[in-house]
Amino acid sequence: MKQEMPRIPNSNYNLFKKGSKLILSAATFGVVAAGSFQGVNYVVNNYNKENTTVQSTNVVNTSSSSTSNVSKVAQNCMPSIVSITNVSVSDVQNYFSMYGNNSRSNPFTQQESTSVGSGVIINKQNGEIDILTNYHVIKNAKTLTCTLADNTNVKATVKGVDEDRDLAVISIKTSDLSEDTLKQIAIATIGDSDKLQVGEQVVAIGNALGYGQSVTTGIVSATNRSVSTSSDTDKSQSYIQTDAAINPGNSGGALLNMKGELIGINSAKLSDTDVEGMGYAIAISDVKDSINTMLQGKDVSKSSTQSSYYSQYNNNEEEYDDDDSTSPFDFWN
Repeated sequence: MKQEMPRIPNSNYNLFKKGSKLILSAATFGVVAAGSFQGVNYVVNNYNKENTTVQSTNVVNTSSSSTSNVSKVAQNCMPSIVSITNVSVSDVQNYFSMYGNNSRSNPFTQQESTSVGSGVIINKQNGEIDILTNYHVIKNAKTLTCTLADNTNVKATVKGVDEDRDLAVISIKTSDLSEDTLKQIAIATIGDSDKLQVGEQVVAIGNALGYGQSVTTGIVSATNRSVSTSSDTDKSQSYIQTDAAINPGNSGGALLNMKGELIGINSAKLSDTDVEGMGYAIAISDVKDSINTMLQGKDVSKSSTQSSYYSQYNNNEEEYDDDDSTSPFDFWN
């Protein structure tokens, strides 16, 4: 599943070697489709789940122990983090069609693939639980499955997307969850990323390598780090740079401050043999308007001047040139 890649402007990154790569799916981890996609388990009963409340993530009180703080953040916030499995279908080159009687047939064939990422529960309304993630985590999805804190698997649907900012909101139905599951999951507390300071400790939680939720910690290395995409070099997005370990499968996961507040969505990392500890997260305060639009079941248009429903957006999706050999960035597939 190959997608457009972000580009760091050369003028701002003269110290990077030519081979450096920013992996926007720093997060999306591809796995073999056959046998890797687990079946969806449904726990449905006759209880009226509309009256069951999903708890909110607790804010952590700081103490003198840094290790203790990280442990408290993880304990309080992991119920709001989910793993996302995306089964998608894409066109691949059919080399056999180039020969014999099939030489004039379609040179492409469809192939199913499976990838995993992460998401953060941010809202509950109208019988639905809304999950914020990266757009590249759910792109081209044939089916989406979320694994919750108690390992319950449930189907999800796309509610809204913002492709420019690499964000999406997906939703699951409360009627598909048991009363016990609803008590074990939580809604993340949204923080203010504008108040972040360089050197401040942060915690990253996500489905690293598809093994399940894992926790890493580090500091804020920089704020307002500008990164532009190779599809449109005139547009750039501001990222939080962190040295907390971000690995394939972490995309869409949470970057949290030491109060346990969501201050970023982990999206990318710089990958090079000479580079370590350069991960990037979308600053939550920069995208609040976008999130509110997606929560209404709409997409944020590419011009940011209007919204359209997901089906219309998906049908008009642009095809990108996947053979851009000049781009220093790639996606993990």
